[in-house]
Amino acid sequence: MIRWDNEIGPINEGFYPDDLRITNNLLTQVYSSHRYQSLKPGFASISLENYKIVSFFSGVGQEHISVENYVVALLLRRDEKPQKYREALKKIAASILDKIENEQFRELLPELYLELSRI
Repeated sequence: MIRWDNEIGPINEGFYPDDLRITNNLLTQVYSSHRYQSLKPGFASISLENYKIVSFFSGVGQEHISVENYVVALLLRRDEKPQKYREALKKIAASILDKIENEQFRELLPELYLELSRI
């Protein structure tokens, strides 16, 4: 879960598993992959040397979903197909984004992670 702050840049709002380490550079790259395309909600995927990332952006402006300027991202193995996770990511993003304000989304992460592991 990434939130964008115009003064600070990308902010890690929560990773699962908790010990997952992602650099600020990669967080910026994931967020930018959306903003270069559009301000509207949508999906993006990035292929890197050792893994892939598929993500959903909540959007900015009138068409945003639940909260503005958030990205829900999945880190995948290099051999996995991001397209395969789009429907699940859509559902997961909706669950998470609806619970951002009071941080209840953190309680959902273990269950959502388990659900993804079955795909």
